[in-house]
Amino acid sequence: MVEARRSARSFLPEPIPESVLTACFDVAIRAPSSHNLEIWRFLDVRNAETRAALNHLCLDQPQAQQAANLIVAVARPDLWRLGAERMLARLRADAREGAADADYRVWLPRLKKKYELMVPLLFADGPLHVLAPAKAALLWAIGQFRPMMRGPIGRSEQQMWAVKTTALACENFMLALVAAGYDSCPLEGFDEPKVKRLFALPSEARVVMVIAAGRRGPHALIPQIRHERGFYVERV
Repeated sequence: MVEARRSARSFLPEPIPESVLTACFDVAIRAPSSHNLEIWRFLDVRNAETRAALNHLCLDQPQAQQAANLIVAVARPDLWRLGAERMLARLRADAREGAADADYRVWLPRLKKKYELMVPLLFADGPLHVLAPAKAALLWAIGQFRPMMRGPIGRSEQQMWAVKTTALACENFMLALVAAGYDSCPLEGFDEPKVKRLFALPSEARVVMVIAAGRRGPHALIPQIRHERGFYVERV
């Protein structure tokens, strides 16, 4: 399945069944999520007027115009508090009700402490991230004596963190499409500021990619050029 995933350059007009698309989103949200904060969001564009505008903001590429669905993958680092609150609520409920899994029961106190203390310490930088320099200096000083996490600190690091974890969910989604007999093409050719305005996204959000999805059309593939394994993998 992994080797079957290719970036399709053309699509047939055949729509993706709703049940298939829903199942693919269910696979996407099972992707690894940093700190389980789940800050990715997927905008499944259905409105015809919005879709036409998005096509244009994707530079009128054939993949965008032809695909049955366009999915906008958005990283939302600003939602870390919501993610932490939801996780903490679930952990507290599991502790009250008594989790069936013995290993999970052992981890519950440590996990609750993580979302009560560590996650806010890592991500809370104050208004406009004004506390980021002080946090960076403090973590640098502590890190001289023992290994520890140094971030993400500040707006740029938190955005990079969010983009990385969102990309994992995107890969899950595209692999799920292949398993269901459909194809995709992740697009990076788009006007991000205007896409953010189109969907009224906050300034902290990053549009990671726009995924064109559907049934592969004619002349859809070009050769997949990869070099020898040693070019990418180094044993140290």
